[in-house]
Amino acid sequence: MDPDRRERSVRRRDRAIAIGLAVAIVVLLISARAGGDRSGSAARHGDRSVLWSAAPLPPGWHEVDRPLTGVILPVQVFAAATYPIVLHHRPGQCGPPRAILAEMPPGGVLLQVFEYPSRSPDGRPMRVPRLPRRPGRFSWGDATWGPYECAGPSYKFEYRQGGRALQAHVWMSRASVDPALRVGALRILDTLRRSAIPVRH
Repeated sequence: MDPDRRERSVRRRDRAIAIGLAVAIVVLLISARAGGDRSGSAARHGDRSVLWSAAPLPPGWHEVDRPLTGVILPVQVFAAATYPIVLHHRPGQCGPPRAILAEMPPGGVLLQVFEYPSRSPDGRPMRVPRLPRRPGRFSWGDATWGPYECAGPSYKFEYRQGGRALQAHVWMSRASVDPALRVGALRILDTLRRSAIPVRH
């Protein structure tokens, strides 16, 4: 074979091999990234709804399995409502979107629970507030009502449970709330528990 033709043939072969390797690397990177996204999503979902549950929920209540706010810290670990919440609203910047609260019927209730984690998402230690121990059975005397900066007019509970610092907010119309649903909010806090599944950082 002519030396020039042989050299061109070798170059074409080497170019084909290099292209094949590049394609294989790209495919592997895409697959790895997709797999990582799926596991990360599962971990995030687990942090919010699998690790904390209140079962069974009182009659008239249902769990809200999406964040109501865009706040990263503290972390929403549980939410429930007595009325349908259409989650096409963008999360509120600080508290629940006004549209969600505006959709609440006169007798309705909305509950949201946050956790102050001991570590940030990137693993840095964080200062956790010192809170009173969780009462054996919640009452409205354990809450403070006020027009909070982020949450607006609501009841706030702050307590420590299992070594974790939690804050709960309850929204309702004090004048027209259904008494049974009002009691249901307390019973949810009574039964709210974290499972044995470890949190992944």
